[in-house]
Amino acid sequence: MTKLSIKPHKPIILASTSKIRAQLLKKTGLNFVIKNSFIDEESVRKSITNKNITKLAKVLACAKAKKISDAYPNAYTIGADQICSLNKTILDKPLNKINANKQLKILSGKTHKQTSAICIYHKGKILWNHVEEAYMTMHKLNNEEIEAYILLDKPYQSCGSYKFESYGQHLFSKVVGDSFTIQGFPIISLLKQLRKYKLYSLIKN
Repeated sequence: MTKLSIKPHKPIILASTSKIRAQLLKKTGLNFVIKNSFIDEESVRKSITNKNITKLAKVLACAKAKKISDAYPNAYTIGADQICSLNKTILDKPLNKINANKQLKILSGKTHKQTSAICIYHKGKILWNHVEEAYMTMHKLNNEEIEAYILLDKPYQSCGSYKFESYGQHLFSKVVGDSFTIQGFPIISLLKQLRKYKLYSLIKN
């Protein structure tokens, strides 16, 4: 069976090097290219006086998209960002086993939030931005479970130190929110907007 390939009416760029976001967008069948914006996220965070997590996620997503849109004005550029937080504490990518262990111990038995922001830019101007949230309640995990999970998934590039799309699902007793939001890419909301701007059609011309 030939896999569906949808050529958009205008070029679409994903301003992200996230493998998960690329996989999710690829599964839709849409043709797109990936460009890394190389923004300094830490500098962007420091420039925001209001540390509201929703605002921060929006600003980071838009900064990525705008930088690529300025360079490729005729394309429709998608920017996204995800923030994992427990109350007001942000949990970034752990990057290594020690930090992953620490984060999972912090989240164990508690409810935390995943905030996913997404936006579309065209000709250097924002067309749309959106934020979705998911609330995740983790089982009370013992040290052996944490060590075993880390060995299975190696979640060093995942905010919160788990891969929900993989074995990370086993860590939770309750989830309120969309799985795409948890993975950092609210794709249903995105496709609705791409459809609104008539960027693609399932009907071949």
